Amino acid sequence: MWLDFCIHIEYTIDMPRNIIATIRLTKEEASAVKAYLRHNPVFESVSSLGRVATMEFIRSRRELPLSALPGTSSEQRPAFLWDYDLTESQVHELLRHAPFDQRKWLIARILDRLRPPEVFRYLTLEDIRQALPRLRLEPRVKRHWQEAVALWTRAPATS
Repeated sequence: MWLDFCIHIEYTIDMPRNIIATIRLTKEEASAVKAYLRHNPVFESVSSLGRVATMEFIRSRRELPLSALPGTSSEQRPAFLWDYDLTESQVHELLRHAPFDQRKWLIARILDRLRPPEVFRYLTLEDIRQALPRLRLEPRVKRHWQEAVALWTRAPATS
């Protein structure tokens, strides 16, 4: 389960005012934040902690090593998710951080709709191997991916 914290942000330099940004936290992350706030009463709320943490991060790190996907914009909606309002970067965030029960539909959609070269932009072979037994896929699609994983993970024959 994701817990959403909405933070009201006001920009002063040539930016739209009164923007609300959402930070998604897992239950465990939310529990850690609540525990931190209980032990650090100087912060009145998640908002004050978020503001201080964000500014400290900006001051201490000028760059964050992120790798963009070749040929994609992180703000575009992937074509295979035409019916969901998710950007490319949100898809990757869900695949990396969401609990399995919340991302299994996305993994199944990727395996069902994309060709292997496109699939591997989102998932590793190990991701697929671990998820397959727990995914609801058409039998033909599931069998295809089971056979592919078995073939690609088979140890090479020694002579």
